[in-house]
Amino acid sequence: MEEATERAAVTEEMETVAKHNRLACGQETVNEEPKRPRDGDEEELEMVADLAEWRINWVAWSSDCRNIEERTEVLSEPFSMDMGTASALQIFSVKVIELNMSRWPIDVFGFIAVRDSVDGYRNYIFERTRDNCQTLTAQDSSLVLTGPIRAVQLYDPITFEIELRVKGTRPSEDKPLSAQVFEYNCIAQSYRAGSLLNYLVSAPRSTLEFKYAHLCSALEARVEVWFSEGSTNFSVKFFARTASIDHQDVTLMDTKGARVALRDDGFIDLSRNIVVVEGHNGELIIGAHLRQVRGEEAAKIYREISFTPAINSGESHGTIDVGFCKMSVVVAWSPL
Repeated sequence: MEEATERAAVTEEMETVAKHNRLACGQETVNEEPKRPRDGDEEELEMVADLAEWRINWVAWSSDCRNIEERTEVLSEPFSMDMGTASALQIFSVKVIELNMSRWPIDVFGFIAVRDSVDGYRNYIFERTRDNCQTLTAQDSSLVLTGPIRAVQLYDPITFEIELRVKGTRPSEDKPLSAQVFEYNCIAQSYRAGSLLNYLVSAPRSTLEFKYAHLCSALEARVEVWFSEGSTNFSVKFFARTASIDHQDVTLMDTKGARVALRDDGFIDLSRNIVVVEGHNGELIIGAHLRQVRGEEAAKIYREISFTPAINSGESHGTIDVGFCKMSVVVAWSPL
């Protein structure tokens, strides 16, 4: 009987020692209830707090305590006979590919900006106020990009800053769609230059898909279009693409079935007008999908023209002629 009691005591002591060892290794906790899964609201609050902390650190890291909301003021370099090239980022699109905790359609406002080492300030690619939301649907969930206002240069890693919200019936009911930062390390990822890249940004309420490309030895191209002659009774989608990545377009403007609007001077205000093209021998294609309604019939026409960098004059000129109208296109080339 005593021997059995002694064996039981030894066994209990061994189990106690083993338990202490597991605690020391972090394999077990004492008197701790199972963790409750976080709900979506808690994850959203954490996401917003992380973005706020990043911004505080950004200001602290900057040498002159700069304003984090400041916009880039660096303009395109003027044309010169010896146009230099540099690596730059072509941003094709940003799309909401997954929606959680909400139903389509959604009204989105806020901004997405890119920071490069040229000045470190925000170069906006999407920006809308609460009273000027973009409505996204399950069938059309791409953001209408309005930037960048200059080429995003890839001397060092760049940062995307995202703060998008879903509009509620009142401001107190607005919800964060995505509030994050992410980096594209152009140095570590240089082997992927010249390829179309996809990057997914997940948040409690959404998943965003960014499509972009790292182009080497690039020039900046500023596109302008104005109406020359003919009928203005048409809708249009303008796009640009480069010969090096000819399977992905940059949307410059899409009236989405509405009649095209002209300024008093005949210019058409494109949603965005900055693209980058690889090298002095690169090729830029500007295209237009037009739709003209005539009575009960609708004529659909597609035209495209190509440009190569004009290293002697700094500008390339072309005409989109669709029969019922003509539009002039000018591409101004700038070094990086």
